[in-house]
Amino acid sequence: MAKARFGELLQKARSAKGMSLRELSAQTGIEFSRLSRMEHGTRPAPGLPHMRRLAELLSLDLVELLVSAGTPREAVEQLLWAERMQQAKRIKGLADYRPLEHPSSEKNGFLVSVLSREGALCRVELGTETWILLSFSDADRLRVFIPPQAIQLFRESPERVLVSRSNVFRARINKLREVGPLMNPVIGVGGIELNGLMMCVEKGSIELRTGEQIYVSIPPAAIRTEPVTG
Repeated sequence: MAKARFGELLQKARSAKGMSLRELSAQTGIEFSRLSRMEHGTRPAPGLPHMRRLAELLSLDLVELLVSAGTPREAVEQLLWAERMQQAKRIKGLADYRPLEHPSSEKNGFLVSVLSREGALCRVELGTETWILLSFSDADRLRVFIPPQAIQLFRESPERVLVSRSNVFRARINKLREVGPLMNPVIGVGGIELNGLMMCVEKGSIELRTGEQIYVSIPPAAIRTEPVTG
């Protein structure tokens, strides 16, 4: 279905510009036959560089284009925000967008109860598991957000190879959503679901399959927290 939505959007935008498939192929570097199959919904969307070029040539919003191809909006926003932060190191005056303040971030946001403390190190109950995180508040209830890019996946238990204290749990791949170089695994962990975000091909990455049992690891310092009062 995602292929069909992407293809329909591509075809309508190209027609509105009065551009032929061969013209679009010449200006994007995407093969004519591949473009044609994408418009007919029989080929997936291209990688991010080509998606950027398509958005530019056809006057399409890059976020909407990626979402039409099946990438969850929150994954797109996380990726573009990360790129913007990298650019901000070199370019002044960029808008300060923070995906953690967007409503879509609630997909990895939870309310938790603090079970015990050792200074700033807290143990909390999240689903059916006990998690470790950092909080400088003495509140008994916390709102936590787990960044999608902080979720690491392993086929074997990573506890012996991790160099720092981490949350390690058995988990299950409930869904896999992919477009171009992005992978958004939806992971079941102790009765909750987490949305991950990673590149499809990374050095040392594992091949994922829906329904597969895996291990997840989330560093405590990567989890964002804020106290819940009242």
